[in-house]
Amino acid sequence: MAGFRRDTDKSDESTKTPFLQESTADDVKSSRTSDHASDPGERASPRPFAKDAQLLTCRFKGLLAPVFSCFKDDDRRSLDVRPINRYAEWLKNQTIAGVVVNGVVGEGPMMRVRERKANAEYWHRAALRHNLLVLIQLGGAPLPDVLSLASHAEELHVSGVIVLPDLFYRPRTVDQLVGYCKHVASRCRTRPFLYYHLPAMTGVNLDMVEFCAKAERAIPNFMGLHYSSGDLEMGQRCLRLGRVILLGSTALLASGLMSGFSCCSLAVINIRPDLVRRICDAFDANELQRVRDTQRELNQLIEIHTQLSTNLEKWVSSMKSWLNKEFTSRANGPFGAGPARIVF
Repeated sequence: MAGFRRDTDKSDESTKTPFLQESTADDVKSSRTSDHASDPGERASPRPFAKDAQLLTCRFKGLLAPVFSCFKDDDRRSLDVRPINRYAEWLKNQTIAGVVVNGVVGEGPMMRVRERKANAEYWHRAALRHNLLVLIQLGGAPLPDVLSLASHAEELHVSGVIVLPDLFYRPRTVDQLVGYCKHVASRCRTRPFLYYHLPAMTGVNLDMVEFCAKAERAIPNFMGLHYSSGDLEMGQRCLRLGRVILLGSTALLASGLMSGFSCCSLAVINIRPDLVRRICDAFDANELQRVRDTQRELNQLIEIHTQLSTNLEKWVSSMKSWLNKEFTSRANGPFGAGPARIVF
């Protein structure tokens, strides 16, 4: 399933290969070769971001998995990159379009910069191998570290970047938020740039309609939002041609489909993608009762496994435990993502 609602025109063919053209192995190899071959003083500037509205919207459609970072079960909860390739292969076999790495579900803000870079590199390699879209979340760190992560994402030629707001010097106005994002985006200016709207966790609850309008004028590579807010009306008002809005709330999936969302990034996709696809397929078939019933089933499963946790840290830990239980019974061999690093 490439998208929630299947189009019948020829443009639907482009959704079958969700990987960005800028992120192919040949492009990465050729860009690095040309950099090393040229004189440092004469090195050409990176190719500017070319925003083709129709092309971008059909690249980002379908189901994205905000992947759990894999840690060893030791005292330090050390990063474990060994399961990543099998993890990526399993997601691809479930017809998942891509992954979000180092996000909130992936405990990115709990990791050191070098760990986040290593995690991004291994996931990028796996994504190239299995033809997955890969977006890297950069935020949740001091600004110098965020800028370093942005430059690293630019070097990797990832499919796109997602950025949380500054979590200490929180933006108080839309203009301040645009300024922060512009500064970060300048370090990865050939990568599609998305802002991570998660007001319940970040405390930054600004008008995203105004933000998108101003960001598009100020940031050449701005492409949209990772939208994880309960305000579905505002999210719907952000939907525009050439703008990508990733729905980040599982409980609002059915409502989001009705509102016109064409891409989602949900933690439960890592665990029960079959139920998420069932909701989307039922919506495509206009079987609204089945949409409601499956949405209710999915919500109840999450409540059972998270024990109605309202604390995000406990919720992430509970969801990761559920994932590990599911993965140990997979037919293609047991593997897991290890314990959560969040331990309080």
